[in-house]
Formats: sequence, C-alpha cells, structure tokens
Amino acid sequence: MKKRDGWLLELLCIGLVLLLSAGAFCFAYHCTSWQELQRPWYTFNDVPLMQAYAKVAAEGDALPWKPRMVSRLNAPYVANWCDFPTPEELIWDFGGVLTNWLGVPEAYNVSILIGHLLAGCSFYVAARMLGAARAPSLFCGVSFSMTRFLWVRDTVHINLAYCWHLPFLWVATNWFWQRRPLTPRVWAGMLALCAVTAWQNPYYWFFWLVMLVPCWLLPIFQRQWRPALGPLVVTGISTFFVFLGQFDSLLGWMAFGKGHPFVRTLNELQLYSLRLPEFVLPHGHRWVRFDEWSYLNYYIPMTRDAGEKDSSYLGFLGIIALVYLIGVGVRRIWCRQPVPFAFGMSVWLSTFMVSGGLTMLAGSLGFLLFRCTGRSSILIQTGLLLFMALRLTRWETFRGKRIFWVLPLLVFTAWDCIPPYIEDREEAGKYVANHRTTAQYLEQKLPPRSMVFQWPMMEYPESFKNREVWHYELLMAYLYSKQLRFSYGNCRNRPESQWQYHLVDRKPEAIARELERYGFAALWLYSTGLTAEEKAVWSSWRSQPDFRSPSGDLWIYLLKPAAQPTLPKLEPCRVLSPAFYGVESDSKLGLKWRWVWGRARVDLLLPKDCRYRYRFGLSAIGSERNIELRLDGKHFASVLAPARYGVYRQVELDLSQLKPGDHRLELIPDGSALPPLKDGRRLTFQYINEALEPLP
Repeated sequence: MKKRDGWLLELLCIGLVLLLSAGAFCFAYHCTSWQELQRPWYTFNDVPLMQAYAKVAAEGDALPWKPRMVSRLNAPYVANWCDFPTPEELIWDFGGVLTNWLGVPEAYNVSILIGHLLAGCSFYVAARMLGAARAPSLFCGVSFSMTRFLWVRDTVHINLAYCWHLPFLWVATNWFWQRRPLTPRVWAGMLALCAVTAWQNPYYWFFWLVMLVPCWLLPIFQRQWRPALGPLVVTGISTFFVFLGQFDSLLGWMAFGKGHPFVRTLNELQLYSLRLPEFVLPHGHRWVRFDEWSYLNYYIPMTRDAGEKDSSYLGFLGIIALVYLIGVGVRRIWCRQPVPFAFGMSVWLSTFMVSGGLTMLAGSLGFLLFRCTGRSSILIQTGLLLFMALRLTRWETFRGKRIFWVLPLLVFTAWDCIPPYIEDREEAGKYVANHRTTAQYLEQKLPPRSMVFQWPMMEYPESFKNREVWHYELLMAYLYSKQLRFSYGNCRNRPESQWQYHLVDRKPEAIARELERYGFAALWLYSTGLTAEEKAVWSSWRSQPDFRSPSGDLWIYLLKPAAQPTLPKLEPCRVLSPAFYGVESDSKLGLKWRWVWGRARVDLLLPKDCRYRYRFGLSAIGSERNIELRLDGKHFASVLAPARYGVYRQVELDLSQLKPGDHRLELIPDGSALPPLKDGRRLTFQYINEALEPLP
C-alpha cells in the first residue's frame, strides 16, 4: 500500500510539473485557447524548413533507412536530400503524424508545447533518479522547461528544443563516474538512451560523447579496465545508432553519388562557439536597465553579426547555482577533496566547447562538423539545475510550509527567463494566408501532380535571403499544397537542378517556352525577389499575371505544358575547396582565373551518360611549379606550370570515361607558397578559364 501511495504521489508531482510548464508556455505565447494554438506564430528564418521535414515525413518520403528523395520538390525530377543529413528521425516522424492529423502550423505549435512539457517531466524523473526530493525536483524541472534556450530555439529550431533527454545524459555519466554497478534493467535504459540520443539532434549526441570521455579515459590512465568498459560500450553503441540514423544518406550516396551542398569553415566555429559572458548577459530582459547595459556593452560591439545569440542566458537562479558550484569546487580543490561531479563535468564541457577551446583545436585539424558549440549551454545548464535540485534536497529547503516558496520562485524564474518580446502574430498569419491562398488557386486550376516553376531561383539548403524573399520561403508553396510539384528544393551542386541556372538572364518569353517544353503548367513569381528593372521586364511580358496573391507579391502565370514533355539535360557539377580564392579577370586577354593557395581540391558529381570534358589552365607565380593532379587518390598527370602572366598549361579531363557519381580531383603543387600579400592572401598558382564543355 505504501509503495502504491508513493507511485501515486510521483504521478501527482509529474502532473503538477506538466501543469505548471503548460501554464508558463501559455503565458509566454499568449495562448489561452485552441484557436490560438492553431494560429501561425512565427514562419520566417528556418521555420519553413523545420515544417517541411515533418511534411516530408507525413507524405511518406522520409521513411527510416530509405534515401530521402522528396517527390514533390525539384520538378521535373525529385529532390535529393541525402546530402543534407537530418538524423532527427524521432522528431520529424512524430511531427509528420501531427501534421497528418492537425495541419502544418497547428502541428508545429503543438510540437513546441510538447517539447516544453517533455523537458519539465523528464528533468523531474532524472532528478529523482539522482536522489533529489520531490519538491526540489519539481521546482528545477519546471525551471528547466522555462530556460531561455527553449524559448529562443523552439519556434526557429524545434529540433534543438527537443532536449528532454539531456537530464538523463547527466544521470548516465554520473553513474559511470561513480562506478556504480548497473543492473540489466539499467543497461536496457542505457540502450534506449543511446537510440533516443542518436535519433534526435546530432549535437546532443556529440556532447554526450564528450561527456563520456573522462568516464573511460581516467580509468584507462589508472589501468582499471573494468570501469572503462561501460562508458566505452555506450560510446560504441551510440555511435552505431548514429550510423543507423545516417543509413538513408549512405544509401543515397551509394546510389546517386555524394554532393557537396556547403563547405564549413573554421571561422564559423568561432562565430557559433560557446561564449561564457552570455551565461550572465541576456539579449532581451524585462529588467530594462540590465537589458540595455548588456546589449550596449556586449552584444553590439561583440556579436552584432556573430552566432546564435540569446540562448545561453542562465537566468538569475542559474547564475546563483553557477557561482555557488564554482565556490564549492574551488574550496574542495583547495582542501584537496573530491569536487562535485557537476563542477568537474561543467569545467570539462566548457574547456571543450568554449570559443578558442578544444573544439577550435579540433577544427584547425579539419574536424568542422559540429561547429555550433554554443548549443552546449543547455547541457551545462541542465547540470547546474540538477546540482541545485540535489543541494536544495540536502538543505531541506522546501520542507514543511516552505514548499509554498516554489510558486513565487517559479513566477520569478518565468519573469526572468521568458523573453519580453513576442513575434508579430498578425504578420505571420498574413504571410501564411498569402501563400496558402496562392497554392489553393493553383490546385483549383491545375490537375494533380502538375509542375510549378518558382522564380527567382534560390539554392537549398542554407541560402541567403534574396532581397525580401526569406531563405526557405520557397518551401511555403510545398507546405500549403497537397498534390502539386515544385521546382525548388534539391540540394545544391547536384546534376538534377543544374539546368535551371541556364534560365538566368533570359527574357520571360524564352523562360516560359522552355518550361512548357519540360511540362511545367505554371510559373510562380516572387516579385519581392526582383530588382526594379527585373520587375519591369516581367510586368511588360503580359499585361497582368493570371493571379496575384492577397499581398500582391506572388504572381502566377499559367503555362501550356507540352503534350509530350522532355526532361532537361543532366549536367555535371563541381565544387571548389576553400583553397580557391574569388574570380578575377582580364577582358583584354580573355582570361578568368582564381588564385589558389597550397593543396586544392575539386569535387565532381557526374550524372549518367556524362558527355562532357572538364578543362582548365594552370599558371604559377614567382617561378615555374610542378603541379601533380590526382583523380580519386590516384596519379592522373603532372603539369609544369609556367610563371608568365597570360601563359598557362591546358589540362583536359574526359568525364565520359568516368563512372557516374562523385569524384575527387586534387591539385598538389611542389614547394611552398610565397609570403603573404598586403591583403593577407598567400598565393601558389592560378586556375585559369575553367569550363565544363559538352563533347562533340
């Protein structure tokens, strides 16, 4: 009976955590009814992409272990999303179920709410597993659901807002550090945690592997192999699950070749790294003087255009916990006593993730995949709140009548951590209605599976904003239609969408004729993405578009698709490594070139029946250089590059002799680069008049 009462009390506390977390959510989002939950809240920046992942899952194009090929994008082909791996299968598949059930904006809003509820509930359970009392676990659990990180991330990056499993990472590593014997039931839980972590945001998986390092490294140094075995096994299992999560992309690369949609740089690692001052400096606070001081003295001079701001702020209670933890840790070190686990692990994580830390060292060696180490702030904050729950338990802070302090402290936490600003709901509603109305018009006018070309073109993924057209705005047509196919959405630098770039600088009449030959039934024009001159050209093509959206910025031109359409010709793609500088030219000599520093690489992605050749010239600077060319790791040619301006050695590569897929061409000069120029560049050789030419 006593055990049953204990379970009932636990369920009651969990229900209270959910209730208080939901109350904070309703306050933050001004959401007090189901009608408010159905309204679009924020639809700009990366939100269409987040919603598109769920939409793709809802339509069956994102099944586990199947190459992610989106059938309604990149018309007349399909969109290959294998080059932009998204292993958050649990989040997107769950979002797909909600999207089928509720619709796009409604499902997204409900997903945000569930993310906050899961955070509070899981933290309570994790704190109880570590031995915290119910009241401190409840207080810190609701506080975790109200962290600044969640409010800043949840609308824009819902995949980061699903951080509910982070408290369990602390539980697992704490048990490993204490070398606690683990039962079969606990090992089953570890296995589930490995799967959950691997199939959600990969940054959290990476952070957990960093947490596990001292748990197995220290026993190895002490030559105690058995304690090191557990964390090493968990590291291996978790890595295996990540491999399974990426299996769809691996199969896609094997079948269609691996493209290169973007190149990461070391500078990005600096921009998005963990910056410790942001733990205590908010970027938007209800205490106006505090907000003004931090903005004027830190954010304007330091991070005007740098990184992911305003997600690291700990809040006053978090700052108090941090200061107290540092004090306890330093005192223990001074007295030569063991430090709290939270102190040691927080120091280790900060050392690894902080700007200029070990991640920067790894980045300088070429490991740039996990560049946004500022996201580790939520993991550190999780440890601080767990430490606080245990300390409040030890001090019996919420015993007896003092339990009523929980509510005012939570109110204070909400005032402190919830941002004082809210997105313009009216603007978001008009934005969605504008695209929804346009998509509905096309679905009424066109047969199912008709193709719509979107102009001007924008690259996918991670493109820049095109004048007034948001990056990923072109996905809105896909989100609010049911059966139409659209031209946008293929990962950049792939043969299936290269043909679109030949339409640039053509007149509207020529564009329309070519699109009709390929079977397109309509052209969707984003007029706010055009210059004034371009807009005038399109306005003069026809007296009026066939349809204008309610806001007047989306113009629809109906076309007459060919009865027997043809497919555009597939063309090879190439991507240059960061060793290449920008294009320079000499019109008198008819030369265009790029300066190159050191060892350079060209990635080629070839379609089937690639009747093309790749031509370029090589010229040195200072003195002649011998440049070795390697194709897929094997010697291809050696070129003696002359050192005279306008004179170069021609190189030609017959691509029709290569297998379809991706190939790597390396250019390896002998000797070293010349001393840096005044602008800081270091030059080795010239890459001249590059061209992909059809074979006769």
